[in-house]
Amino acid sequence: MDNNDNEALVTVDGAVALIRETLGVPIPKSRFQKDSANGTAPRPTAVYGRRFLYEPRKILAYGRTLIKTFPATVA
Repeated sequence: MDNNDNEALVTVDGAVALIRETLGVPIPKSRFQKDSANGTAPRPTAVYGRRFLYEPRKILAYGRTLIKTFPATVA
């Protein structure tokens, strides 16, 4: 595991909340789960029981890929 010892890992619910709070992207939990299934979202860093745990920096990098820039209009 390449994360810092003091960096807390987040669950799926925590990942969705982190993206919403930090980036302002209104992502639903189902979108994250679908993207995880098709390989778009980051792979889990660890597993605790039946819960997947993710590194916050990877979650935020994934969240930034969801944001599309608005094209500038040519006048």
